[in-house]
Amino acid sequence: MYRWGNPQVYGRGDEEDQQLGYQHDPRWIPAGHPGAGNLLIFSNRNGDDDNTYSAVVEIAPPTDADGRYVVPESEAFGPAEPAWRYTAPEPTDFFAPFISGAQRLANGNTLINSGPQGRFFEVTPGGKIVWEYRDPYSGQVRMADGSTPHPVADFTHAVFRATKITPDHPALQARQLGPLDPQPPIPESTAPPEPAEEDVSEEEDVSEE
Repeated sequence: MYRWGNPQVYGRGDEEDQQLGYQHDPRWIPAGHPGAGNLLIFSNRNGDDDNTYSAVVEIAPPTDADGRYVVPESEAFGPAEPAWRYTAPEPTDFFAPFISGAQRLANGNTLINSGPQGRFFEVTPGGKIVWEYRDPYSGQVRMADGSTPHPVADFTHAVFRATKITPDHPALQARQLGPLDPQPPIPESTAPPEPAEEDVSEEEDVSEE
């Protein structure tokens, strides 16, 4: 058995060694994609109670010549550090307390699903967001007493997982593909916040340079 992310649970570390929290959706990166053979993991809760944030982590599990996991006798499972890690520039701006996931794309970018908010975005290896979309649909699921089910609560546009399917996928052959026109409106509860005035001026300064 291979274990990684919190060695204190198997007696080989302490709180300072923990690198994952409430993680979801571990995926092997497929052959032909940058990082092939590594694991991509969505770590929902990192930091402390006052500064909790999410992260996407890529790790390269150590293996021997036969491709079997290296199991240390007394040390924590390797690697000591992730091969790649994404957090927001201001870490607490990206926080998904449950569900969520990530997918490595063929171009080396990573598609991230911030599940509770129904937010999908693609980041480069350097962490730059190059595409973003918000789920406009809501099931409005209600319990018998009219309340929302736990842990959805206010996250009425939550999405468990998002996977990019390219136009050349076999399932899409001979199908007419086109964007919805008009696009469905994004409810205010999921729409990205308007940038503050100081943020707008900073972006303008950068573009002028």
